[in-house]
Amino acid sequence: MNNRFKLIIVLTVFIFAASLYLVGCVNYDQKTTIKVDGSGSMKIHYWSGMKNFSMGTTLGKFEFDESKTKDKYKSGNTDVTSIKVEDNLDDSTKHVRIELTFKDINKLSDAKGFESAKATWKEVSDGMELKYTLLKDTSAASQMSATDYKVTYEFTMPSEIVSTNGTKDGETVKYNYTLADLGKDLEMTTVVKKPKGKLCGIIGMAMGTMLIGFAYYTQKKKKK
Repeated sequence: MNNRFKLIIVLTVFIFAASLYLVGCVNYDQKTTIKVDGSGSMKIHYWSGMKNFSMGTTLGKFEFDESKTKDKYKSGNTDVTSIKVEDNLDDSTKHVRIELTFKDINKLSDAKGFESAKATWKEVSDGMELKYTLLKDTSAASQMSATDYKVTYEFTMPSEIVSTNGTKDGETVKYNYTLADLGKDLEMTTVVKKPKGKLCGIIGMAMGTMLIGFAYYTQKKKKK
């Protein structure tokens, strides 16, 4: 085995090891607003140190290039309305900020950017239930610095919260994790009351039908 071949092997091993390390070097913050019908909007912000970009603009599953980021979060169900990639020279970090809308949160994983998440929005006996599961990522969780990187989720619900396993603040629920918590699936569950607007709409339709029927009956009686 000549020295050149040995060097190639060493470099390959180094690059592979470095790429595994960089998987866990991203802070992630996601804020979601959900409507009654399961549609909604989302703001995503993730960032990492500039020193981690010596091998390109990709860190594990995260893109730090505007075009690649848009492709990753766009689907038939999601529409990316804004993307900003910027450097913060004060603390030497690179940031990505995304704003998007979605038609149905149940189909969120149609976009590649949400392939590690599973979301369901459905009617239950107590009202409407959101389950958002962040699938485990043992590669990220096993990093030595995993506890230094934050993973936060926030959901603003369409009505009063009945129960949740997160931290409630009015109609908003918050979850705070670190990359070390990704050694297992993280399930975020919230149940809200059935929005009054939905019930009022049904009652309104019934009342309208009754009034039309009554008016028709009265008019017919007058003619007699």
